[in-house]
Amino acid sequence: MHLHFCFEGVPTEKTPAAMLKYYRQRKGLTTRQLAESIGVVPATVLMYEREQFPIPYQTAVAMAEVLEIDRNLLFDEFAQFMDYPYSDRLREVRKAHRLNQATFAEKAGISLSIYSKWEGGSRQPSRKMYEQLVTTYPEINI
Repeated sequence: MHLHFCFEGVPTEKTPAAMLKYYRQRKGLTTRQLAESIGVVPATVLMYEREQFPIPYQTAVAMAEVLEIDRNLLFDEFAQFMDYPYSDRLREVRKAHRLNQATFAEKAGISLSIYSKWEGGSRQPSRKMYEQLVTTYPEINI
């Protein structure tokens, strides 16, 4: 018996975009089918697969569930940070630097009120704010 698979082999470059395309094809889903199952337009899925936009954390989680794969396959550095959970990671890095919240936030150019909400878990940092944190504290990357 011969089996023929209509999808490409496992990508050599294991980027979230490449993994998304591979596992979507492996599952036999069109971009439209995947998009409809997670509530986005098909063009959005194509943009994720072409690395034109990073896959947002919640979207990566939803797609991984539909594709029945480990969500870490679709995570970039920001999504890994968000999944860690981010509030614990911020606290760990801040304590490793032996700084209080005010000093830690000030060095990164972030207001104390916003930073304390992140560390408390009541508010999530944006991708842009994450990048600002990583510029000052590279070890935040998971």
